[in-house]
Amino acid sequence: MADIATFKYGKLSWLGLVLSAAVVTMAAYAFISASRAFSSGDLIYFVVGIPCVAAFAMSGLLAYRDVVVSSEGIGRSLFGIRTRFILWHQVTEVRCGVLSAGDRTVGSYHLRVGNRALLGGVRVMTMIDDIDALVARIDAEVMRRAIPVTAWDLNTLITVNRLPPPKKGAAAWN
Repeated sequence: MADIATFKYGKLSWLGLVLSAAVVTMAAYAFISASRAFSSGDLIYFVVGIPCVAAFAMSGLLAYRDVVVSSEGIGRSLFGIRTRFILWHQVTEVRCGVLSAGDRTVGSYHLRVGNRALLGGVRVMTMIDDIDALVARIDAEVMRRAIPVTAWDLNTLITVNRLPPPKKGAAAWN
């Protein structure tokens, strides 16, 4: 791979690791304690509980993976181990929008592969370190390959010429 650049979420990836480890430790303690007084009627708690704890723990780790960009494609890595990589010719659309949680919103660029919304691409949030350089690099590759860029304007999906610049601060993407 030529000209690789890695963009990090700073301390958020380590925070995700620590919180995930804490959740797994507490859940393990609860499951071990419950298994001492196990009866056949309690099996449903183990069948449902263990996958839920695993999903919760993994979501904290996977949300803040580093973004790796090269002239060949874009991908994610977790503590230096590449977990996902998409070649530029596979990207069918870049969708710009917001992710909301409670009273906070954060800008998002979703490089989509096909029409799959959940697992079909790489999502980049604007809280990443050096977001301006990352957006400029993605925009250059998108322009070079004429990949369509869409953005949400209220409740309407519109086509735009270039990636919108990242907005920072409390009023970002509002």
